Amino acid sequence: MTDAERLVLPDSLSAPVAAEVKRYGTRDVETGGFLLAPEARPMCVSTVALAGHNGVTRGRGIFRISGKAIDRLFGWAEVAQLRIPAQFHSHGSEAFLSCVDRRDGFNVTEFISAVIPQYGDPPMDPHTWGWWQYDGDEWLELDPPEVIAGSVRVVVFDEDGVRAHG
Repeated sequence: MTDAERLVLPDSLSAPVAAEVKRYGTRDVETGGFLLAPEARPMCVSTVALAGHNGVTRGRGIFRISGKAIDRLFGWAEVAQLRIPAQFHSHGSEAFLSCVDRRDGFNVTEFISAVIPQYGDPPMDPHTWGWWQYDGDEWLELDPPEVIAGSVRVVVFDEDGVRAHG
């Protein structure tokens, strides 16, 4: 991946993502969401979409989003002229891609998947999260994204649609 294709995160993204991961992690379940970027700068994340409830299944070692919930988010993103270059989800211990993650993840060329470890007390620094990119055949480990000063918009999505967080 060239620097022009490298994912860039605003420094304000870590706090809401880590808080959401911890909120569910203290219940001993996984959670996750997607990272969105403007069409004009498709690798510069401006929005984080946290998974809501309707059509979302969480458990220990389980995080699934229904096709309808994903369709709601992707439709909203298209109207808002946003791209979705990456997803994230949490694990109870280490940051790794499980067999299920590798088989059932978004196996789309150039798509990025992040795993946030230790969901009961997740690290805030995205450099300590695990990062992978699908090359068309397999998931390859990536260097962490660049983090720059900036703000992030936080939304929640599920089968009911997309709405502001909080």
